[in-house]
Amino acid sequence: MYELIDLLQASKNYYFVDYVPYTINNPNFLELEEYFEYQYLSEFAEKIVRIALKVIYLYPCQIYLTAPDKIISDQEEFSFDVDIRNSTPEKIANAIRQVILTDFSSVQILFSNPEFLVSIGGGFSVTIYNLPKDMIILFEQLVNHEGLFLKNNV
Repeated sequence: MYELIDLLQASKNYYFVDYVPYTINNPNFLELEEYFEYQYLSEFAEKIVRIALKVIYLYPCQIYLTAPDKIISDQEEFSFDVDIRNSTPEKIANAIRQVILTDFSSVQILFSNPEFLVSIGGGFSVTIYNLPKDMIILFEQLVNHEGLFLKNNV
């Protein structure tokens, strides 16, 4: 399973979710990003939870919470390196939320048909690898509905 995840993450074909519609090359933007991380990260987490749950319940997938990078207070409620897809929506949502807010692990959502990967890390890190062309519009709609933007890595 992790071999396939690593293979998909090595792909140059990926999209990412962003909170601005443009590309920033200005080093001064870091100040704004730090402000957003402090002020809006929990709102971003809720938006990503809603997007992820909608897709998880639409397509067959496996969901893995990777082994933690650091210890958090409620870590014992999480199962690591096992498929948590059959958990309740509340438990899946909580895992995604805590990963974004505390950056203690990552959530890897591996879709089998079609084969693509949604990788959720800490902070504003949400990447979609090997997204099939016929699904780009769906993801754009879901992301835009939440006031976010789907960007191609190119």
